Amino acid sequence: YRWCGYAEALGGSRRAQRGLCKALGKPVDGWKSAAAAEAYRCLLHTDGREVKDAKNENFARHGLSTETARSVLAEIGKLSTAELIRLRVRYFTDGLALGSKEFVEGIFESQRELFGPRRKSGARRLAESSAPFYTLRQLRVRSVG
Repeated sequence: YRWCGYAEALGGSRRAQRGLCKALGKPVDGWKSAAAAEAYRCLLHTDGREVKDAKNENFARHGLSTETARSVLAEIGKLSTAELIRLRVRYFTDGLALGSKEFVEGIFESQRELFGPRRKSGARRLAESSAPFYTLRQLRVRSVG
């Protein structure tokens, strides 16, 4: 949901990032260096869990399932590659092509005349992803909060 502070911060809003860093007691410029995004995601999944009544039959408060919260906490709040891609459609629009290194290189070779003569390869690795995803363009500015 893009209209909440966390989503705005993930989308690259410096104002939202500074606000969440301040709320977490992290340095205001520490969104990446102090792992504030991961810390806030863990906080959301801890405080946002569903709560059952004393008999463990009904929900006293609806929220995230315990399984979901546990999986996020096990990953220390890091977004999976699938979540990163889902959150950042920019990879599809500004990146021109998204896929494996071989796929992106194939697109580059088939459209070689559109690129300058000094460019030797087409694939540019996504910095935020632990999986080997590549785009045709190096996205540097706010690719993921």
